[in-house]
Amino acid sequence: MSEVPDNDELVDELRALRRELAQLQHGEGDDDEVRYRAVVDNVIDGIITIDDRGVIKSFNPAAESIFGYAPEDIIGHNVNVLMPAPYCDEHNDYLDRYRKTGEARIVGIGREVTGRRKDGSEFPMDLSVGECVAAGCTRFTGVVRDITRRKQLEEQLLQAQKMESVGQLAGGIAHDFNNQLGIILFDVDMLLAATEHEATRGDLQKIRKTVLRAADLTRQLLVFSRRQRMEPQILDLNQHLGELRKMMTRLLGEDIDIRLELTDDPCTIEADPGNLDQVLINLCVNARDAMPEGGILRISTDSVLVDETYAREHSHVPGRYCRLTVADEGHGMEESVRARVFEPFFTTKDTGKGTGLGLSVVYGIIETHKGWITVDSKPDLGTRFQIFLPAIGDAPDADPDRQPAVSTEQGRGEAILLIEDNLELRQRLVHILTTSGHRVSECADLTSARKVFGQGAFDMVLSDVVLPDGRGSDFCLDLLDAHPELHVILLTGYSDGRGDSDRLEQAGCPVLRKPVGVTELLEQVRRTLDGS
Repeated sequence: MSEVPDNDELVDELRALRRELAQLQHGEGDDDEVRYRAVVDNVIDGIITIDDRGVIKSFNPAAESIFGYAPEDIIGHNVNVLMPAPYCDEHNDYLDRYRKTGEARIVGIGREVTGRRKDGSEFPMDLSVGECVAAGCTRFTGVVRDITRRKQLEEQLLQAQKMESVGQLAGGIAHDFNNQLGIILFDVDMLLAATEHEATRGDLQKIRKTVLRAADLTRQLLVFSRRQRMEPQILDLNQHLGELRKMMTRLLGEDIDIRLELTDDPCTIEADPGNLDQVLINLCVNARDAMPEGGILRISTDSVLVDETYAREHSHVPGRYCRLTVADEGHGMEESVRARVFEPFFTTKDTGKGTGLGLSVVYGIIETHKGWITVDSKPDLGTRFQIFLPAIGDAPDADPDRQPAVSTEQGRGEAILLIEDNLELRQRLVHILTTSGHRVSECADLTSARKVFGQGAFDMVLSDVVLPDGRGSDFCLDLLDAHPELHVILLTGYSDGRGDSDRLEQAGCPVLRKPVGVTELLEQVRRTLDGS
C-alpha cells in the first residue's frame, strides 16, 4: 500500500501544480497548449476551472472519475452541483461577495471539504483553489483529491487504538480480580471439606457457583483484551454447528425458528471450541432480543476466497476462509448504533439487561483467531453478522479422550517452592499444600525466590506468571535448563501472548488458570510429581 501523504504535503503539492497551471494558461502557442493538456489530462487529481459566476469551463479526466460526470454533462453548469447542502447554497454567496469586494476567501487555501457525486453520494476531499486572469476574464482552478480511503484508514487506526487501550485496562482488571476469586474459591472449598451439614454445604455450593460465574465474566474480559489463552482444536464448523443446534433451541425458545444452511464444501477451521460457542451464543441471543415476537434466525456457512486485492485494501491475509453468517429479521439498527456495536460497554439494552461486553468479546475472539467480523443492518430490515475464519485442511478423525489416571494420594513430604505476590492468595496456597502433606517455602518475588532456591533442595516450583520484579515463567525456564529433573507448575490469571507458558507446557510443565479449586490444584500437583 502506498503511503498516504499528510495534509501539509498535499497542500504544497497542489500549490505547485496550481502555479504550473497558471503559467501554462498564460502561455502562447501550440507547444504550451500541448504541455498544458499533458499535465491536466494525466494527473491523478481532479482539476476543475470555473468563471467568476461559478460556471464550469473545464473538467479533466480525473475529475470525471471522481465525480462520475462526463465533460459534456457538466461543463456549462454551476459548480455547486458538485457540492452537497448547505455548501451548494453558500458557494453562490462567496462568488457574489467576490464580485462586489474582490475578496476570494478560499483562494490559496488547502482544506478538507465534502463533495457530491453524480449519483448523489457524498465523499470527503481535499480542495485547493487558484485564481488567474486571462484576456480580462477571471478564472478559478480547483484541484481536488478524493480522500475517502485515507479517512477510512484513519478511522480504522483510531478504532484499533481505542480497542487496544480498553483491552489493556480490561486485562489488568481481570488479572487482579482473578486473584480475589481464587481466594474466595479456596476458602469455599476448604469449608466444604470441613463440614458435613447439608444446609451449610448447600449454601457453600451456591457461593461456589457464583464465584465460577464471576470467573466466566472475567474470562470474557480477557477474551476481549486478547489475554485469555486459547486452546484451539481442528473443528469441522458444519458439524460443530449441528451439535450446537439443540442447545441453541433450548436457549432461544420456541418462538425463534433456527434454520441451518450449511455448505457442502469442506469447512474446517482451527478454533477454541469454547470461544466459538461464546461467539455464537452472543450473536444468537442478540438476534432473539431483536425479535421479541419471534422470527427466523438463519445460520449459514460457505467457503470464500480472499484475493490479493481485497486483502490489501482491507488489511487482511489472502487465502481461503470459512464464512459463518448469522442473520435475523428483527428491528435492525440505525447507522449510528451499527457503527458502535463492537465498542466495549456500549449497549442499547435497558439498565441491568446487558453489560455491553457481548459483541466486544465476539470481536476479540474473532481477532484472536486471525479472522474478522462485519455487520450489516438497517432499521426494520434485520441484522446480518458475517464471520471470516481461516480455512485449513480436513478435520482429523476424532480419537476417544484418554485422560491419565488421577491420584488422590496426599503429599509425601515433597519440598515445594511457592512464588506468589498476592499475600492472601499465597497464605491459602501454603495452607492447602502444607495440610496435604507437602513442605512449602514461600516467596513474594523472584529476588527472594532465587536466594531460597539456592539454599535448599526442591522437588517442585509452583509460580505465578506476573511478579513484581519479573516473570515467573522466565525464572522457571531458566531453572529447568539447569535442573531438568525439577517439576514446575505455573499459575496464571491471563496470557499476554509471549508464548512462554506454551514453552513450559511443551517441556511437560502444566499451566493452571486462576481461579483454581483445591481439588484441581492438589490433583495437578500429585500428577506432576508422579510424572504423569
